Amino acid sequence: MEPNRFDYVAYDAEAQIKQSDFKSLFGAVEILANKHLPDSRWKSLLMTNLEYAYMCTGKAIRDDQIIRNGSADLQEGRSRE
Repeated sequence: MEPNRFDYVAYDAEAQIKQSDFKSLFGAVEILANKHLPDSRWKSLLMTNLEYAYMCTGKAIRDDQIIRNGSADLQEGRSRE
């Protein structure tokens, strides 16, 4: 069964490497923001949008994996319910 856009899929090795690389970079931006920016509405918006960008990155990596492999296994412990 083909995964739909709302299914959680298990990342293959290539997708895991990509996700790890992006996670490191997003984490570095978070560290810089916490170190150099005062708590403010703007910092809060930065963090919210950083989280959003990270989620979008995961979705793009997931979709790329499905395109590369033609399908993807669903992540264990997740269902379509």
